[in-house]
Amino acid sequence: MLNQSFSAENFRRIFDLENRKGVFLEGKYFPQLKDITEKIKDCNKNIKREKKEKVSNGNDELKKLYEERKLLKKEKERQLNKELQNISENIVAKEFRIEMIKKDIANSKSLYLAKDTPENYFAIKQLQINFSRSFIVKQSNRSQIISQVKILLDDKLPKFILRTDIDDFYENIPHERLFHLISNNHILSPFSRKLLGQILHKYRELSGNSKGIPRGVGISANLAELYMRDIDSKIVSLFGLIYYARYVDDIIIIFAPTLDSPSRKYLDDIKNIVEFNNELKLNATKTKSFDLINTKGSYELEYLGYKISFGNGHTKTRLTNKKMQKYRGRLDATFKSYSILSRINEKEARKYLVKRLRYLTGNTRLKGNKKNILIGIYYSNSQLTEKNDLFDLDKYLENKIKNEIKIFQLQQRLRKYSFMDGFNNKHFSPFKTEELKEILKSWD
Repeated sequence: MLNQSFSAENFRRIFDLENRKGVFLEGKYFPQLKDITEKIKDCNKNIKREKKEKVSNGNDELKKLYEERKLLKKEKERQLNKELQNISENIVAKEFRIEMIKKDIANSKSLYLAKDTPENYFAIKQLQINFSRSFIVKQSNRSQIISQVKILLDDKLPKFILRTDIDDFYENIPHERLFHLISNNHILSPFSRKLLGQILHKYRELSGNSKGIPRGVGISANLAELYMRDIDSKIVSLFGLIYYARYVDDIIIIFAPTLDSPSRKYLDDIKNIVEFNNELKLNATKTKSFDLINTKGSYELEYLGYKISFGNGHTKTRLTNKKMQKYRGRLDATFKSYSILSRINEKEARKYLVKRLRYLTGNTRLKGNKKNILIGIYYSNSQLTEKNDLFDLDKYLENKIKNEIKIFQLQQRLRKYSFMDGFNNKHFSPFKTEELKEILKSWD
């Protein structure tokens, strides 16, 4: 039987797990532990000093310090468990509600964020754990999909390829059908269902829509995967299908019919499955089909950030124009942020200019909700075969350094950063959680 309780014991597991990922919840939600944490640090320093000095009475002194540290840790554990117990009691109280705020973003869809309280944080984390264990839902691996697609497009066999996505996917998932799927699973606890209901109710209130799930709340990705499960199953069962992949709502399908197969309208087959009785609709402007059964030639499709050229037995991948614009936009924002901050504090401005360029041209490890995923110029684009785009980004960066940095020594320092070098040599830079937040702030 799964332990789905919103208890202090389960929250302690979340606390430890997030701490191992580098998410410092103690400093964020438990400032009252600061004094005893400092005492433990001082005690550790004294132990280290005693070991180094090796004084004659060192053994006695070390024993005292070890005992002191043991008592301090025990007291800290008591205080932490008390705080987690208070959070647990607040969450299971009848009046508790998960509160969200709406964040409008220019030229993009609105985000819905849980208010930054320990109760919201631990409640949503435990809800995600309960949901994932109950339904065993998992998002596809983006890099793995592109790798598989490249292999399939490399051969010269006749095939029909369909690339599409779902129009306003998150915003159109119907609540009634979604809850019907949830109610068919008797493993998920009643309290977890109650919290899901709260989140969707608050979303309806903030968005003004009677359907949809909130972008920005972690559990929404799990809900979306659950909703698509039956649709995925029906598509996979289609006759003649040799490959199907979906990353959130981005879909690619490959058919390889036999010579005696009857003529088919493949797009109609997919439309019937996605749209019939599911209240979803394919995005017509992003739907592209490629008939390699009756025609021969060279083709190009865009999928998951890659521009894929194929059709002549030599599949190549480049970055999409949208992704190139994203990198250039982040470079623009990075140098603009430096220019503004340097008027106030040149040292601080220079520090974050360097960190942002290290982040953009290198690779790092995400923390928090992203489960230690490796990202960066290589890890986010590992299926890239044509590197001209990286060369173009390096030229763009060089022009920014030349035209916007007046200090010669800083110019020289910045010129060592290169998209091409970061990709080829997989340069890796660790960043603390707070550093990542500061780095990403100028790109919001």
